[in-house]
Amino acid sequence: MAGSYGRPMKDLKDLKDALGRIVGPGHVTASQDELAAYSHDATFFPGTADLVVRPGTTNEVAEVVKAIAPTGLAIVARGAGTGLSGGAVPTQGGVVVSLERLGRLEVDAPAMCVVAGAGVVTADLQKEAIRHGLMYPPDPGSLATCTIGGNVATNAGGPSCLKYGVTSDYVTGLVAVLADGRIVTLGGKTRKRSAGYRLAQMFIGSEGTLGIVTEVTLKLIPFTRHRLAVLAYFSSTEGAANAVAAMAAEGILPAACELIDESSLGFVRDLLPATVTSTTQALLLVEQDSNDEPSLELEMKAICKVLKGAGAEKVLVSGSANEREALWRARRAVGARLSERRGFRIPEDIAVPIPLIPEMVRRIKRICAKHEVGIAIFGHAGDGNLHPSLIFEDRSPETLSAVADAAVEIMQEAISLGGTVSAEHGLGGMKNNIAANEMGEDQVEIMSAIKGLFDPGGILNPGKVLPTSADPRAHLLAAISAWEEPAAPGPSEATE
Repeated sequence: MAGSYGRPMKDLKDLKDALGRIVGPGHVTASQDELAAYSHDATFFPGTADLVVRPGTTNEVAEVVKAIAPTGLAIVARGAGTGLSGGAVPTQGGVVVSLERLGRLEVDAPAMCVVAGAGVVTADLQKEAIRHGLMYPPDPGSLATCTIGGNVATNAGGPSCLKYGVTSDYVTGLVAVLADGRIVTLGGKTRKRSAGYRLAQMFIGSEGTLGIVTEVTLKLIPFTRHRLAVLAYFSSTEGAANAVAAMAAEGILPAACELIDESSLGFVRDLLPATVTSTTQALLLVEQDSNDEPSLELEMKAICKVLKGAGAEKVLVSGSANEREALWRARRAVGARLSERRGFRIPEDIAVPIPLIPEMVRRIKRICAKHEVGIAIFGHAGDGNLHPSLIFEDRSPETLSAVADAAVEIMQEAISLGGTVSAEHGLGGMKNNIAANEMGEDQVEIMSAIKGLFDPGGILNPGKVLPTSADPRAHLLAAISAWEEPAAPGPSEATE
């Protein structure tokens, strides 16, 4: 009898026993149900783990890696499984190293930083920071379930990153386990550091292909006491996109600026104010914050003026915390509602320079119309990050081919406009091939050399980030072919 990728069960049992001696037998499993649960993220990108191990400390992670490395099995680090690019999927079998037990969370208020284990849930970290009068701005849509380790692995973003920056802007230090089991400590609580290469930054966005990040030091900033939000109504998605570009042209930098197009609106209309009627074709949710209330009110007036001048049919300001939270619940529910619908979807994650957002919206619609593929567009439009979701009703070969073609063309158009195929979801195993067109041969060669230096045996999350095929459709087709039609709720709580 053999494991999922032809490994003899006796060898797997010996490894399982060895890992059990490191982490405790209750934290390593070969149960088929648990293997299935840890073998996919929110994409159903196909993969099957041979074993799952849940270490509780950095030292245990290091010993686990040392035990696995001689076998040549793949080692795939995993957070909460909310990823949308197949990044934490064991596509070549091997051992999934779940970091869920790494829960250290210590705020150092005087130093304005926090030390967090890779398994700390992002929302829990944010709440703890607020308790000390501080805040950690990056807020991915799945913040209620995603973990800091996963955020670092993909350089996660979110709505607040328009004004405050993404995960990499807050990492001042980290601890990582290398492919040979060595533990490296890079950086620390110091905010400024100019001693040598910035090695810590290399692990951010590397999706566990260079090492396993077990602990992160993140800078915090003072909590902003006052917030206002405005909901702007538009007669077209293009009009809303033009308004985003208009705000940028006026030098306005809001805390967040979110777009919801006409297709997305249909899925969350029950969560929005009654004034959002069937004639509303697109919304912009714009939020601004400040510690000076009079200044905030002046800034919001300027935002409303630009939105109206850019064609907003109606502009409603929500000042109370309850009103704003209701609007954000609706925005954050878009991805989940789309996942729960009967049928299928492929969530994309492109970004283009801010002035080119309207053009990118037009191109997305043109591509989807050409291939007869449904489209819903939403996302963090303020910084050019759009999440066009391709929606389709069947998985016939013709439909799957059309969806794959549309997805590739959308990403190619983003590249042609000077943008990226992944703004905050990472490349994983779904976008690594198409990303080669964005990076170019020289960058791929340099990245391959770095991978070889950190992981000469190629055991850390193989098949991810770096391209494995010249065919940009290959992995996309594998993903959408394996996508399962959900019986609500959807495959995970991941949202965009």
